Amino acid sequence: MKAQPDCIACMFKQALNTIRILTDSTETQTKVMRSLAHRVADTLSLNKTPAALSQPVYEIITEITGIADPYENIKTETNRLALSLLPDLTNRVHNAADPLDAALHVAAAGNIIDLGIGHEFDMEKDIVRIMDQPFTINAIEDFRTELRRHKNVLYLGDNAGEIVFDTILVEHIIKIGASVTFVVKSGPIINDATIIDAEISGMTKLAPVIETGSSDIGINWNRVSPEFRQAFETADIIIGKGHGNFETCNERPENIYFLLKAKCDMVAHNLGVQFGDIVFKHSAGQNSKTSNPHIS
Repeated sequence: MKAQPDCIACMFKQALNTIRILTDSTETQTKVMRSLAHRVADTLSLNKTPAALSQPVYEIITEITGIADPYENIKTETNRLALSLLPDLTNRVHNAADPLDAALHVAAAGNIIDLGIGHEFDMEKDIVRIMDQPFTINAIEDFRTELRRHKNVLYLGDNAGEIVFDTILVEHIIKIGASVTFVVKSGPIINDATIIDAEISGMTKLAPVIETGSSDIGINWNRVSPEFRQAFETADIIIGKGHGNFETCNERPENIYFLLKAKCDMVAHNLGVQFGDIVFKHSAGQNSKTSNPHIS
């Protein structure tokens, strides 16, 4: 997905949202915005993904403040709150008429936790509401069919807190008979999940967890680790959670299911949905084994 002029304005919004978490100093806030303005003037190119375009925002903030993880405390709190909701949501999925659909809804509902763009949410209320919201694009039948073949699933995680809800879907996929490898970032970027969040959420007890090899928004294909690249290119099924993974993987040739809530107009337009819709979209690329009618 290529960036649009709207993404430039979003960069400055992300910068202001993030630096205000760290300091009330108008001088420091202005320094960040001025530095970003210079960086944009010198290096701006819309021939990038929105994720890559936004990356300098967080690099600049770390350079100026010396703080590598501005969202550390907020990630801790979202993990705590998500864990408090987990037992009730687990029971809801267990008792659902279609547990796979319910597990997908729980995971999609967790995608409300997106702090960089300043998306406001009430986790407890929004989770309940989204559980009853139909997917605007829904590839569940393709997904269900593929899982029955006991496929190898690679799950690209998104945010802290959200990873707690991902455990419900991962656990259900494993019960169906597929194996799952979960992916986190190798270092802090916005509120994205790292290995620490995988441990807190209980994900490391459910499935192998690997890192992307970098601390980039989405997937930076120039900086991924050999382990991640091999896992991605050999997976039978890939689940990509959230905006960053969609923005950086939607043109890939692999067999990918994108699971997210459309929280910006650019992503919504690219998906062909409305702002606020939830989506489970199947992108069966040219390398997908599902594209071969002789594979059963």
